[in-house]
Amino acid sequence: QLTKITGYELVYGYRKVTVHIATHFNKKKVLRHMQQLKMTQPRKLKGERFTVLPYTPPTQSNERWEVDLTSVPYGLKTTAALFAVTDCFDHEIIGDNFTRNFTAQEARVALEMALFRRFPNGIPHGGLQLVVRVDRGSQFIAKLFKEAVRLAGLNLQFCGIQSPNDKPYIESFFSKYKVEEVYRNGYTTFDEALTAWQNYKFWYNTKRLHQSLGYRTPNQFAVEHDAYRAVGSRANWTLPLKSSVPPLVESGDKSPTYPSAVENVTAPVSGQSPGTNSAHFPRHGTIHNNLTE
Repeated sequence: QLTKITGYELVYGYRKVTVHIATHFNKKKVLRHMQQLKMTQPRKLKGERFTVLPYTPPTQSNERWEVDLTSVPYGLKTTAALFAVTDCFDHEIIGDNFTRNFTAQEARVALEMALFRRFPNGIPHGGLQLVVRVDRGSQFIAKLFKEAVRLAGLNLQFCGIQSPNDKPYIESFFSKYKVEEVYRNGYTTFDEALTAWQNYKFWYNTKRLHQSLGYRTPNQFAVEHDAYRAVGSRANWTLPLKSSVPPLVESGDKSPTYPSAVENVTAPVSGQSPGTNSAHFPRHGTIHNNLTE
């Protein structure tokens, strides 16, 4: 009976086929026979599924970066996008973009910020094989993002479908950020969420102790392992100026200006405009003060 089905009835699923042929067999048996005859409907596949990239622990800074985005809720039903770039060796957040838009342009801004933070003129020095690992989200497979990677001479590496373990460092960071900051506070406006992110980023990079780094901060560990060898050492962590991120330029063009990596910039403070004063956490501060007392 199944082999006699022709025409548009071939698009039926096994439930409709069971009704169409008016058989006394149940639908599960019809499904098994349809599978054997290859009559089930084709499914769209997005590349290889459950692909696992080979894992090799990084041995130095600027060897492998991971880029990803996460959503941050604020207000009643509104979310902001946080694009972040982390160095897999020293765990420092070297590029970020907290924005209202989930686009490839915003992802590119975060990547360019990381490049100008670690390298003069935003271009890695010769001989450095820097790998940038991303998932297959629309922001990262877009031509705009791929063009930024190509201009910088980076090696772009895509994770497998549904394989978050292919980029464990950035996934781990987002988990810490959500637990230590987002879930502890409720943001009513975008600016409030942005200021909270800048406070947390400063604390994470310069004050948060990491057991995997020998109870040192990411910035301290990065400086000790020559992560900023190309731009010189510095005493304080530099807060990247979001509005100052220029587009990457082709070789031979005039180099864009960007805040120096040795410039001392203080962290933002909650309740004030971003990029000013010293770090403060509305609720974290109370917790830490109680512990020290």
